Amino acid sequence: MSRIAVYNLYWGTYGGAEQVSGAIAEHLRIGHDVTLLGPEPVDAAEAMDRLGVDVSGCGFVEVKNDREASEASADFDVLVNGTYRSQAVCRAETGIYYVHFPQPLPTARQKRSERVSRVAHSLIVGVDDSEANPSKVARIKRGFGRRITDQSWLSSYSQFLANSAYTAKWTQEIWNVTSRVVFPPVRPVVVADWGRKTATISSIGRFFDPVHGHCKKQLNLLEGFTRMHDLGRTKDAGSQWGLTFVGGADAANRNYTLDVKKAARGYPVAVCINQPRSLVEDVLTQSSIYWHGSGFGEDESTHPERFEHFGIAVVEAMAAGAVPVVFGSAGPAEIVRHGVDGFHWRTLDELARHTYTLMTDGDRRQAMAKAAVARASEFSLDRFRSALDAALRV
Repeated sequence: MSRIAVYNLYWGTYGGAEQVSGAIAEHLRIGHDVTLLGPEPVDAAEAMDRLGVDVSGCGFVEVKNDREASEASADFDVLVNGTYRSQAVCRAETGIYYVHFPQPLPTARQKRSERVSRVAHSLIVGVDDSEANPSKVARIKRGFGRRITDQSWLSSYSQFLANSAYTAKWTQEIWNVTSRVVFPPVRPVVVADWGRKTATISSIGRFFDPVHGHCKKQLNLLEGFTRMHDLGRTKDAGSQWGLTFVGGADAANRNYTLDVKKAARGYPVAVCINQPRSLVEDVLTQSSIYWHGSGFGEDESTHPERFEHFGIAVVEAMAAGAVPVVFGSAGPAEIVRHGVDGFHWRTLDELARHTYTLMTDGDRRQAMAKAAVARASEFSLDRFRSALDAALRV
């Protein structure tokens, strides 16, 4: 029996990364002694309710940051690090890092700063730059050192797992390490109920202002819909199609959220903010088409982090019988097979064209919806566990 630590600094957010960490702990606790590392104890009942994972029976050790997690890992045989952008050094005999996405690419300015700092740091010789040394020269050397990217921690891990081929590609590019793709497990929020389907397009995801980087592109999707509506194309199938957005929003993204709500006025568009999970379930149950737009208008070569790294919501929509029309890049392009169980788009005209096909051809929409349900089953918990066993072999 191995002693395994599963480290996640953000258990309390109950997000997609935490769902994966919980699923890893749930599976490995069978036959192993599993301990969760994090800043506060994980509520097993809430983890089951919000993430669908059973972590009862797992131990807990409090760690508040990467440094403390590194120190704690020395007491275990295996460390599984599931913390987004963690740089914790693994001191266990075996280290497994589940990569949700590496850090963003450095800007040109950051690259220049690092080159200068490396040279300056190397020229200050014979100086102890530990925190215990209060001298001015030591402080200057430490300042240059903080501008130098330290990737030495990568060598402390035995294996890297990536949530998609897209993430694996950028893990190789940014960290220069090879990773094995292990898709996250997706438990269906609802299963397909064909009798409850309506003329509804849905899009699920938090409202993030593009100024903060990653954005679900609700405002762009809304533009695509209003264009179709103004041309009368949302009624051509004999029914008035509508669009429903559901997502959380906080104060930092208030203006973007308000812009979406303002732009939706006068159209058959619902913008549902900070609503209970039951509303998400109702919307997916009734949706016939699902839209996803992360990555639209972005440059992958400079900002790969702004694209959807995997796409749990896409799989949930497919399991509910909604045909996905997704931006044709990154994680969603791996999930959705163009023309089989959904469509890829690159421009708003393509989004409109593929959506119009689904609106007006009920037989094809039904066939693709059934194919989407079948495809979603390939991202099941059982598939995840099998892939995890093959990768870890602990």
